[in-house]
Amino acid sequence: MNVLIFIISYLVLSLLVSLFYIGLLMFTFIMIKKIFHMNQAKWDSFFKFRKGRGLYYVMTLPYLLTLLIMFPLSMYWFNLIDFEFKVLSSISIIMILTLTGIFKFSKLKEFLPYKI
Repeated sequence: MNVLIFIISYLVLSLLVSLFYIGLLMFTFIMIKKIFHMNQAKWDSFFKFRKGRGLYYVMTLPYLLTLLIMFPLSMYWFNLIDFEFKVLSSISIIMILTLTGIFKFSKLKEFLPYKI
């Protein structure tokens, strides 16, 4: 039963991470646009910065921030449902999300027009 609760919790928290990451990523792009008055040429130079690392940084930093925020939320969630292994479960959820993020972002490097 604990494994089933953990799997369902992982799916729910993964969905929350995805939604929060997309929102944070959009917020980051909007803030960059407003602060630096970005146009097409500025976006191109920003994304070509150091062979595409500008885009890569803009996409990975919000993901890391999302993971930092999700740890206390997962602790709260497992405390709320009175799960037996709260800390271990929270750490393992963050580790699973980190590993999937590393896999996804390493695949992103292949699609960048300028190789990192």
